[in-house]
Amino acid sequence: MSEKSKIDVLDDGPMIVSGLDLLEDWDGKELPIKGKTALCRCGASENKPFCDGSHREAGFKSVLADPIESSVSAKKGEAVIRSLEDGPYEVCGDIELCVGDDSGLSANDPYYLCRCGASENKPFCDGSHKQIGFSDK
Repeated sequence: MSEKSKIDVLDDGPMIVSGLDLLEDWDGKELPIKGKTALCRCGASENKPFCDGSHREAGFKSVLADPIESSVSAKKGEAVIRSLEDGPYEVCGDIELCVGDDSGLSANDPYYLCRCGASENKPFCDGSHKQIGFSDK
């Protein structure tokens, strides 16, 4: 894609992804992507990995500080996000990550973003999905 790939993490809401080349679900199935796609971070969506607005009803909280831009550019090529089975999003390629607090951000490729809603290090995965029994099904 010619557009720079980017992930905007919204306070108390989803991740808005743009310029993505590929989005895969946990079993490797390619999912449709639009110019901008909202991905669930709360774990309550009935349409995982897509956001269906369930974060409002679930009371999902993940307030971020004033936005700053951080760039993770680990490799050239496709910008890919994969939903790992019963786990986090795996982010690969040249995708800019915009969050309020970039603590814990590394330039390692891939990196992992929470989609169960339980991480204490949002938007990053801390393994909480295992403790809460998060499931794609």
